[in-house]
Parts: sequence; structure tokens; C-alpha cells
Amino acid sequence: MVKYSSTLFIAAAAALAGNANAVSLTEENFVEMTSGKTVFLKFFAPWCGHCKAIAPAWQKLMDDFKDHDIALVGEVDCTAPEADVICEDFKIEGFPTLLWGDVNGAQNYNGGRDYASLKAFADAEVTKPVCSIYQIDSCSEEEKKIIASVEKMDDATIMSKAEAVAKLAKDEEKKYEDALDKLQDEFDRMTEEYNKKVEAVKEENNFKVVQQVLKKRNLKVKGLNPDEDDDDDLDDKDEDDDDLKGGEL
Repeated sequence: MVKYSSTLFIAAAAALAGNANAVSLTEENFVEMTSGKTVFLKFFAPWCGHCKAIAPAWQKLMDDFKDHDIALVGEVDCTAPEADVICEDFKIEGFPTLLWGDVNGAQNYNGGRDYASLKAFADAEVTKPVCSIYQIDSCSEEEKKIIASVEKMDDATIMSKAEAVAKLAKDEEKKYEDALDKLQDEFDRMTEEYNKKVEAVKEENNFKVVQQVLKKRNLKVKGLNPDEDDDDDLDDKDEDDDDLKGGEL
């Protein structure tokens, strides 16, 4: 008969209790849960490495704000069929994506993802009503004037403004991609230069023969093969490849 330690049992029970408090949003409860709330939402995929890393802090945050009058801290599993439409509506492409604010105009959260950073942000921003066209009472007089002026615009003007913003964003994206291409070219150049220098040093010091003698005598020199030394470090790094939907990256 297998015996389980009381410590292990208690830890498992606590984990189950924590998961029970998770505010999981689906198509069925999304409108009801988010209506009139200032939201702080995590869109995730269970296989995502970064999602697994943030999970304990996010669970604690959801516990902190459970049944809060204004703030709703919740999560959406974008791999669940019942959440497909939600993730499509919010145009979720990477995981985890954190959004906050009025659910009809939620913004990206780009701050720290440790518990202390998330809690400080939520306390400062998510606990108060957010100004929007749906919550005018939460707006300042200046914000009300801006909303009124935009609301007066006809469809053609609104479309024109939106298209202008989209074009500017596309132009900035092109600049960003061009800059990345230049960085890649510089990286390739430096890598090629590095490899040539290493090969030259090896040739000058008859490294091929030196390496054979080391192997024959079962001698190991620390730092001789830096690529091999880095292998352990790579295992410890977070799985960056888990960030994009579908598991591609």
C-alpha cells in the first residue's frame, strides 16, 4: 500500500483550492463577469512556458481581488473552445497577453510580471473606474469634452481618423522591422568575424593535434569549449518558444 505524506497532501489540497478560486472567463460568463468592471485579464495557453511562470503570481492576484466591487482580475484560456471568440475579439496573438482597463477598450499591460509589480499596478489602476464612452461618470471634465467631440463626428470622419492611425502604426512597424534587419546583419557580420578569429587562433596553436592529445590522455580544460559550457545555461532559460499561439514560437 502506498503511503502519502501529510505535507504532500496538504500542498495538493492547497493547489486545488487555489485553482477553485480562479476567475476563468468563457463566452458564457464573460459579459456578466466584466460588465461595469475595471478588468485585468490574462490571456494564456497551458503549454506556454511564460504562462506557467506567471501562473502562481496571477493566481494570488485573483485571490486578492476576488469579489472586488470595481476590479475584476481574471484569465482566459485561449486553447479552450469556449473562449475562442473572446480571444479572437481581443486579437490575441502571443501568450501570455495581459490587458487592463475598460473591457471595451482594454490596453496592454507592459509592466513587471512578478507578484509585487502586478499587485502594485492593480492597486493603483484597476481598483478605480476607468473613463470610457461606456462609463462617462468616471471621466474628468476634459475627458468628457473629448468624448463629446469625437461622438459628434460622422462615420466618414471616424473612419478617416482610424485609417490614419493604422497607417502611422504600419509605418512605425516597417521602421521597426528594418531596424531589426540591420541588427541581424550586424549580428551575422560579428559572428563571422568571431568564427574566423577563433579558427585562426586554433590554427596558430596546432589545436587539432592538441585536442587529440588531450583526448588521448583524458585531460579536460575548463573553458576550452565554450559552446558546450553554455548548454546547461540554455536548459535553465525560460521557454521563449512558448510565447506565440499554436506553439510556433
